[in-house]
Amino acid sequence: MLTIVLSESELERVPASLFRHQAIVSSAQRRMKKPVDILLDSNYHHSAMRNLAEWERRGRPDIVHLFLLVTLESIVNKKNCLRVIVHTRNDEMIVFNPTTRIMRNYDRFVGLMEQLFEKQVIPDEEKPLITLIKDKKLTQIVKQESFDYVIAFSSEGKHVNLPTFFTDIQKKKKENILCVIGGFPKGEFHNDVFGLSDEVVSIYPEMVPAWTVASEVVVNYENIFLPEKL
Repeated sequence: MLTIVLSESELERVPASLFRHQAIVSSAQRRMKKPVDILLDSNYHHSAMRNLAEWERRGRPDIVHLFLLVTLESIVNKKNCLRVIVHTRNDEMIVFNPTTRIMRNYDRFVGLMEQLFEKQVIPDEEKPLITLIKDKKLTQIVKQESFDYVIAFSSEGKHVNLPTFFTDIQKKKKENILCVIGGFPKGEFHNDVFGLSDEVVSIYPEMVPAWTVASEVVVNYENIFLPEKL
């Protein structure tokens, strides 16, 4: 089984300190919502975000959107060999049922995430497809079960050829694997990912987007670990 955590993703509601900013007010009014109910989005709220701490990496629901399209539509997921978790900068954990299908339209996806922050579960508790759990640190996610191998992907990690790297892990009979990918556009992890991981690796000399790393992971995992599964 492969588990992928998109860690410290920049998915959050608009902070209270920005509620009165004109860019936020206009954005909320245009969508007939209150500022407290909308996601922070640098596409629309760039001018309002400049006084926020770490403003250059925040407000990026698009990274989560693309990551989910890549992972949930992957062959590994269709073979029921993948678990997808999104961890946010505010230590929320979002768990996705493998049957979840994320809409390709970005604005509809944003609306779905806003609904999730309000209800905590989509569509309901009887048949949950997406569940949000508060106060769940990355450490807790990593330690909540006994993974055979924990891999973090970082531009600061050891450069590896991913097919060869996965082949070596497969030869060691490591099957329950956790991969941690940063959900932010720049910078490094705030959490002690190096301490939580068995290995921290890089697959390219430069920083690449989370969805690119995710696509490389699912394709190579399928090829190395699941060649016999139909």
